[in-house]
Amino acid sequence: MSVRRLLAVVAATSLAATALAVAAPAQADPSFLPDADDIVGAGSDTSMYALTYLADGNGGVAGYNAGGAAQRLVSFDANVFNATGAQTNSTTVVLRAGTTAITRPNGSGAGKNLLYGAGNNANVNFARSSSGNNANETAANLQAFPFAKDTLAMATATASNAPATLTPAQIVSIYKGEVTNWSQVGGAAGVIKPLIPQTGSGTRSFFVAELKSMNGGVDVSLAGTVTPVQEHDDAAIKADPNAVAPFSVGRAGLLGTLRIEQGWSAARALYNVVRPADAASSWAQGMFGPTGFVCSPAATSLILDAGFEQLLASSQGGKCGVATNTATASSDLLTAKVNTTTSVTGTSAAVGAATLTATVGGGGTLKPQGVVAFAVDGVTKGQGVVTGGKATVNLTGLSAGAHKVKATFTPTGAAFNGSVSAEVDVTVLAATPAPAAKASTTLTETYKASYAKGAVVKGKVKVKESATGAATGKVVIKLGKKTVGKGKVKNGAVVIKLTKPLKKGKNKLVAQYAGDSAFAASKLKFVIKIKR
Repeated sequence: MSVRRLLAVVAATSLAATALAVAAPAQADPSFLPDADDIVGAGSDTSMYALTYLADGNGGVAGYNAGGAAQRLVSFDANVFNATGAQTNSTTVVLRAGTTAITRPNGSGAGKNLLYGAGNNANVNFARSSSGNNANETAANLQAFPFAKDTLAMATATASNAPATLTPAQIVSIYKGEVTNWSQVGGAAGVIKPLIPQTGSGTRSFFVAELKSMNGGVDVSLAGTVTPVQEHDDAAIKADPNAVAPFSVGRAGLLGTLRIEQGWSAARALYNVVRPADAASSWAQGMFGPTGFVCSPAATSLILDAGFEQLLASSQGGKCGVATNTATASSDLLTAKVNTTTSVTGTSAAVGAATLTATVGGGGTLKPQGVVAFAVDGVTKGQGVVTGGKATVNLTGLSAGAHKVKATFTPTGAAFNGSVSAEVDVTVLAATPAPAAKASTTLTETYKASYAKGAVVKGKVKVKESATGAATGKVVIKLGKKTVGKGKVKNGAVVIKLTKPLKKGKNKLVAQYAGDSAFAASKLKFVIKIKR
């Protein structure tokens, strides 16, 4: 099977929906009370998990704070609700030691409001945002550092009355209130419950702008049935077959409880926003700038684990960390990939056969998926699908001896880079040669035919070889199962004195030569009579 066909096999579980294999953290507030030096942020629900991962690490990948910087990266959650609609985190937060608690900032707008104007709060250094600046924020010259690409789409319950696809025109009609039943757009009968994120949400402002675009550039007047809910909270959707809401595809992947409708989606940048005076600061550039941690390869898998794709670095023609006071164009949302590493080992337990195993590393919780092609002496001999970071192939028909083996990883999806292992030597077992045939032997003996009772019975056994050389080894003389004499062969013969008495009359004896590395075993029957 070709690599291309194997990639098709694993595509159904590939990284097209990158976050489906990971889960959101239980909480994202800092585990410590920030001090005066720390860099504190709040705001968007969309990117709050991403900032937690970037600060503290995830899936074995270290975050910014692991470096021991005096100015730690700190991110406070937006509001979090349980299935009953009750808020599960505190309604207020203490941003720094020794300061008064404030209402928990909930959403992009609430976070950015703390950076300027009447709401300015010196204890907040940056705001998470899932939308570009609005007119007031642009007028205040807030500087937004884009770092990740998210996709907004319409989400419904997994068991929904909605059709699997909603066109832009149908979405506009639903939010205008012109379409009120799913049966009107090809779904099952059910009164539609259109939902929209709360006021101040970056996702809400982005979606409203997209509705305008879908409506030919004309603002959409929302129907009275459109109900505000906490952005990216699945509680109002997952158990209601008639509910629909705009939802981050990345966040939906973390939850795993919703169905993403086909037919419309819109890519957007996610930002970390700072005051204009802070944009060129060492902390802002060191965390969020083009060469800062958030835009570095060390952060790529952390962002991917949160359901998003890191924007491509500016050094590669991308916009990651390039501060702006307007929204980053969708055409500029070029994304980076997580680097991978591949190594290969091999063992041979049978003649002409080898088991090759490739180990593919890279990523945090979300591991690389794809196919490994195994080459032996420069020729591809087999492929294996990566499972749990490993791919294995069993090869036969190999020649004996040392071979150069190399593994090439080809990823599925757009989230990971491929990689190639170094060549390693693998020795394939050869057939064990058949043992050389031994030369045959025959025995002769020089014992007398009869002995008096009590006499010493002594004689020589000669080993006659059929080939050049002198036989070595042992000769044993037996009477039935009992050994009555034995000795070592020297120069082709051995003198053996019987050590056990023989009975009166005829004794049927057998001389047995055990053989050695060059000569085969042999035996000789003979009779000795003991006189009365």
